[in-house]
Amino acid sequence: MKTASRFCLATAVTFLCAFVCEARGIATSGRPTPDTTLSAALAATPNEQRGVKLFNKHCAQCHQSDAQGVADRQVPALAGQQYEYLLKQLVDFIDFERANDTMHGVLTQRGTLDAQAIADIVAYVANLPMNTSPSKGDGNALAAGKKIFFDYCASCHDRTAEGNADLWVPNLRGQHYSYLVKQMLMMARAQRSNISDDMHRMFGTYAPEELEAVADYLTRWPAD
Repeated sequence: MKTASRFCLATAVTFLCAFVCEARGIATSGRPTPDTTLSAALAATPNEQRGVKLFNKHCAQCHQSDAQGVADRQVPALAGQQYEYLLKQLVDFIDFERANDTMHGVLTQRGTLDAQAIADIVAYVANLPMNTSPSKGDGNALAAGKKIFFDYCASCHDRTAEGNADLWVPNLRGQHYSYLVKQMLMMARAQRSNISDDMHRMFGTYAPEELEAVADYLTRWPAD
C-alpha cells in the first residue's frame, strides 16, 4: 500500500480532538453532549478494595483473576490499561456503542451499571501488573510491523505504545496477539462501532498481513 494513500495525520488529530470533546461532554457546536455515566465515573473517587470484589464477581470468569485475559478465546488482557480508556470502553458497552453480547449481558445486570462501581473496577484493574507473556504471532514480519507502528501509530499511542490518557488512546503493551489482530481487522472492516468512519478507512488501507505484523511486534514489547 502506497504511503500517499495512508490516513492523513492532520485528519487523525482533528478527529481525536473532536472525539475527546464529545466524550467529555463538550460539543464542538457549543452545546453540551451529556454522557452522565461517563461523567459520573470520571468524577468518582475509586475504591479499589470494592473494585477487587466487583471484578472477581463480574469479570474474572472471562478475564481471569489477574486480568491477563485468555488468548485462545480472544479475551483481552486488562491489567495495566489506561484508566480513562477503560472507563470509556465500559460505558460504550453499556450504551451499546460497542458491540459484544457477553459484555452487554454482564454490564446490564442489576447493580453493575453504577458509575461508582465502574470506577472501582477500573481503578483496580488499571493498577494491576501488565501481562508479561501475551500470546504472539509467528515472528516473521517484525521489522515491517515495527515500521508501520512508528510511522503511523506512535503519534497517538506514543513511541512506547503506552497510549495517552488525555486522548483516550489505549496502552497496546501486554496485549494478546489474537485480540489485537481481531480488533484491528474489525476496524478495517468497519465493524468496530465506537470509532469514526475516518478511522475505519485508515485501518482499511492496510492488508491483513500488515495488521498482523503490527500486532506481533507489539506483543514482543517489554511490559515493564
